[in-house]
Amino acid sequence: QQVNGSKVLLANILSWISKGDVEILQTAKQATSSTSTYTVKSGDSWWAIAKKYGMSMYTLASLNGKSIYNTIYPGQKLKVSGSATSTSKTYYKVKSGDTVSGIAAKYGTTVAKIKALNSLKNVNLIYVGQTLRVK
Repeated sequence: QQVNGSKVLLANILSWISKGDVEILQTAKQATSSTSTYTVKSGDSWWAIAKKYGMSMYTLASLNGKSIYNTIYPGQKLKVSGSATSTSKTYYKVKSGDTVSGIAAKYGTTVAKIKALNSLKNVNLIYVGQTLRVK
């Protein structure tokens, strides 16, 4: 993140935005825990595995760098707890005119990642004042 006067350059996307358009609500270090793996069996689904481990299917998919729309296969190994790569959580408060794709670009992430982190059913339906996890 670079600052120039009242402008901010985020995630090296080479696009300056006003400081007033950016609001980081919380950044917190996340404790590193051991990661467990689950071997996919025939008939398994994102939903069934997530339910077994007490998480949403979006969280499970996100933990594995996938989308719930990606097919899983018998024998495939999935992370089911912990996080070896995530060191912080970042939240963004939606402002008038924001889109999920615009927010994703500002934070150097993807629409799919924001959708998964927030269990959004429709990425075109966000509200002013809504808090979204972006990382």
